[in-house]
Amino acid sequence: MAVTCAVVLVGCAAPSTPDRCGGPDPAGDARVLLDGSQESLEGWRSAGPGGFEVAEDCSVRTVGGMGLLWFPEELADYRLTVEWRASGDDNSGVFVGFPDPGDDPWVAVRQGYEIQIDPTDAPDRTTGAVYGFQGADVVARDAALAAPGEWNTLDVVVQDPRITVSLNGAVVTEFVSTDPARDLSSGHVGLQNHGDDDEVHFRSVVLTPLTD
Repeated sequence: MAVTCAVVLVGCAAPSTPDRCGGPDPAGDARVLLDGSQESLEGWRSAGPGGFEVAEDCSVRTVGGMGLLWFPEELADYRLTVEWRASGDDNSGVFVGFPDPGDDPWVAVRQGYEIQIDPTDAPDRTTGAVYGFQGADVVARDAALAAPGEWNTLDVVVQDPRITVSLNGAVVTEFVSTDPARDLSSGHVGLQNHGDDDEVHFRSVVLTPLTD
């Protein structure tokens, strides 16, 4: 499970043009937080000893042990759209709603929520689950999940106190926070590097504010 990731580099391609670096073209109020550029990477921070590096296909992959790549702006009421892929029994996650972690990736684990990426883990901690709090709808998850090595899209909608998770367009988890130690009204978002043996690629992170 859990967290952390040092950071080195980042890259990404739009869903419609996977052979192009530079990220998707956002619509409306959406912002691309992570694409394929060094400039976008420099807008993030890292905690812990692990890291990310740019792969040849314009994606960012996890390397070097546990770590957390986190965005320094505090966010409220938003949709986070993350494109990712894994080849097998690999572990990562998308963190939401945590305070400034400094250099301690465990802050996100203890005070935020992790949307799990790991298709082979237990039901309460498989892809789409709110790790340790609520499992994903496994039937819906299995029907939506792409084959190993193919790209998936997680949409994470955060509207305090709710988190709604969709995988490739299918809602797989609807969760309501009741933990006073975890405040979804404002907080940071991040990507996890789980461990030395886990390799997960990311090619796009897009933030869309919610006005309704």
